[in-house]
Amino acid sequence: MKLWQKIFLYTLILVMLAVSMTSILLLKNSFSFALNQKKQSVYSEHEFLVTSFKSMMVTERLKENAIVLEEKTLKKFMEDTFGKNAEGNGILFCNTNNEQVYSNREIFVPTGLLEAVKETGKSYMQVDGYQLYMASAESMEGKTYYVVTENDISDVMEIHENMLWQIQVISMACAVLIALILLVVVKMLLHPLKKINEGTRSIAQGNYQERIPERGHDEFTELARNMNRMAESVETNVRALEHVAEDRKHFIDNLSHEMKTPLTSILGFSDLLQIQKDITEESRIEYAGIIKSEATRMRTLSGKLMELITVGETNLDWKEEDMQVLFGEIGVSLQVVTAKKGIALSCSSQKGSLWVDRELFKSLLYNLVDNAIKASRAGSRIQVEGRFGEGQFLVEVLDQGVGIPVEEIDKITQAFYMVDKARSRADGGAGLGLALCKEIVSLHQGTMKFESRQGEGTRVLISMKGGCRDAEDA
Repeated sequence: MKLWQKIFLYTLILVMLAVSMTSILLLKNSFSFALNQKKQSVYSEHEFLVTSFKSMMVTERLKENAIVLEEKTLKKFMEDTFGKNAEGNGILFCNTNNEQVYSNREIFVPTGLLEAVKETGKSYMQVDGYQLYMASAESMEGKTYYVVTENDISDVMEIHENMLWQIQVISMACAVLIALILLVVVKMLLHPLKKINEGTRSIAQGNYQERIPERGHDEFTELARNMNRMAESVETNVRALEHVAEDRKHFIDNLSHEMKTPLTSILGFSDLLQIQKDITEESRIEYAGIIKSEATRMRTLSGKLMELITVGETNLDWKEEDMQVLFGEIGVSLQVVTAKKGIALSCSSQKGSLWVDRELFKSLLYNLVDNAIKASRAGSRIQVEGRFGEGQFLVEVLDQGVGIPVEEIDKITQAFYMVDKARSRADGGAGLGLALCKEIVSLHQGTMKFESRQGEGTRVLISMKGGCRDAEDA
């Protein structure tokens, strides 16, 4: 059963129960009121009848010149007074033994009526079918007699039955009318839920760009808004997963290509060394040099790749490092490499401390300077500077190299991406250095930005949160 059917059915049942209970209570009160009025009328008639009969009996006693009327005379007086009347109200006299003395018609006294009068000593009424019986104990001629009157209340009962039938008809009519109104109202109220259901079904089928209309300010609108937020999050995550899958495919394709090239060279020149028997010493040295160069590039590639894979999975060894000392160590290590290339290197930092993973931070600067060296010519200069700003530590790496085209800047941190593939491979590059730098900066909750112009050089600016500059150096 659908929700709207449940709401419709349960609401209809509750409304009909409320209407029926209200009608029954009103009918019951109306019937009780009418019956009480009838009882008061019967009580008055009964009392008037008994009182009148007693007065007439005194007159009869005087007429008969008797102190007490005999039972036979009393019975005859009853017959003369009340006669035999099949119509109207009935009256019955009986003695204390419940033996009938007189009745103007055949009357069936309800069970328990006389017993109630005997027990209480008071008048008692009892309804039986369409008749209302009243009994009272009366003292006449030195004896106790029970007087029972039978009164027709069919008019009250018929009115009650007619009202009950009318209520049933009205209830049925109200049920049909209320059902129609409820059907329309429930359909209108649950229409937004239908739209939400259709929208969620569409989203579940993969249409993550589907959005549910938001109208009004009720709970359905809030539900639609939350469903839209969920769909947006799912769509974003799906796109991110698709992007990751695409990047992974691209990564694997590039890795296969980068591994294939040096392996082909190594196998080719190894075969030449093995096959050619009369190879010259000069050729042997040349072939061995090529094999060594390609093997070195493979070692660099595998090392960078392993470092890139494990950098996000290794537990970081956070320590508060003195930046001036750390930059000095890095500068000393890199001076040897830059000196061989004829490039001047300046590596310094303001005095102060920063929480970093020492080895990852050194790897970050090594890779940035390594890239700068590959892009620079002999006689140029590379400058590495660290300084403290407002709540952050800034690292600037500036070179005077060949620069990067503006349209390539957004791509250079992708794994295996190389602006100048021929130059990079000649210098032993694998296209993984900047991808590794990006991961290291991300782990330190920092940002990395590139500014470059072809022929003028490149500026790398890294910002990391935190850091405390020494007061002496301020």
